[in-house]
Amino acid sequence: MNLTFLLQKGFLLSALFLISVLFSCKKDGKISPDFDNGNLSIIYTDTFSIQSTVEKDDPSQTDLIPFQLLGVYNDPVFGVRSSSIYTNVGLTGATDFGDSLTVDSLVLSLTVSQSYGDASSSITANVFELSSPLSSSTSHFSNTYSSVKNVLLGSRSFTPSTMVDSELRIVITDTSLLGPIQRDSFYVDNNEFYTKLSGLHIVTSDTAGGSPVINTNSGAFALFNFSSSASKLSIYYRNGNASDAPSKVEDLTLDSRVKTYSRFINDYSGTDVEKHLNNDPSKNTNRIYVSDMEGTRTKIEIPYIKNLADQGQISINKAEMTFTIETGTDDAPNNVLEALTLSGINSNGDAYNLIDESEGDEHFGGTYNSTSKTISFNITRHIHEIINGTITDYGMYLTPNAAIVVPNRAVFNSENSPTFKTKLEITYSKL
Repeated sequence: MNLTFLLQKGFLLSALFLISVLFSCKKDGKISPDFDNGNLSIIYTDTFSIQSTVEKDDPSQTDLIPFQLLGVYNDPVFGVRSSSIYTNVGLTGATDFGDSLTVDSLVLSLTVSQSYGDASSSITANVFELSSPLSSSTSHFSNTYSSVKNVLLGSRSFTPSTMVDSELRIVITDTSLLGPIQRDSFYVDNNEFYTKLSGLHIVTSDTAGGSPVINTNSGAFALFNFSSSASKLSIYYRNGNASDAPSKVEDLTLDSRVKTYSRFINDYSGTDVEKHLNNDPSKNTNRIYVSDMEGTRTKIEIPYIKNLADQGQISINKAEMTFTIETGTDDAPNNVLEALTLSGINSNGDAYNLIDESEGDEHFGGTYNSTSKTISFNITRHIHEIINGTITDYGMYLTPNAAIVVPNRAVFNSENSPTFKTKLEITYSKL
């Protein structure tokens, strides 16, 4: 055995010993034994106190996207949740068929993009006319109410899970709408057309807060693609006589050229979520809740994080916060949120993007790991800014990522849970 090999082997063993010493950590945040090379100490800890509070999330602006949600579902944890759709109907161009045609029928067509909830559940879509058109210059949020005429124009029962990537067609059976939209004159633009048809409200027979309440784990949602050319209101015309077959058809648009939005209702009655929102002493403190559809968010506070600065000048090498799904709360058909975000909170209580998020999803995290059933966030730079006084710490919000139109949710173990509790792991250096 030559001398070079022995030297290489000795160096390797020394390096491995040094690494094992460096990363052998105690729960109290001390390494054992301390490693001190000059002024550098590397310390690991995961024992910071965490305080979590479940809150109602802010309304979402739902008129900015092409997908709209319709349905109702009784979630075993979050209670009854429902969504309805409000939409204007617009002209696709200048069309004039002359004075000899009369309206034969109207058919509303909607393209189903996805479904949620009980795969066997059927829901009934009812169509009403808006009392007045939606303003194109006004933002519409998930809690916006628009007035509706109390006349049922048409309805259709369907099972959303069987209609994904297909077309739902609802025939307008109320003939009172046919007369006003006769094309006996040329419509210059949408504003003139809106005097004949203000718009449509599409809503299910059962809604959150309604009576009777549908059974737990029953109900479903359909996500409609309003940007699809197949989503439209078609007017069928015929020549004079009622016995004549339709001879012309005109498709009116539901796409981005007209205003469309979804309105959400969440009824938490009788749930532990309601207890958290009301700060009821009997709430389950082992859980925290996050849900989409203008649902709930969780405020995360780390009250003693700045105590690290008492040790002198600190550099945060890595800070990672991990949330674990509570066992049994993700059983089908209750979809878990696949992406969440952790936001900072300013002095006004408003959310802002953490500096770590600017480094991309691969660095920041927030994607659900279905194997470990966890979601983790790298918040190294954010914690470093807090410790060094660059920013004032008002806590963080755990919310759905782009909380808009899907009825997914998550039940996490809180910091009080006996197993897989919310955890913040920090590796830092004393300089």
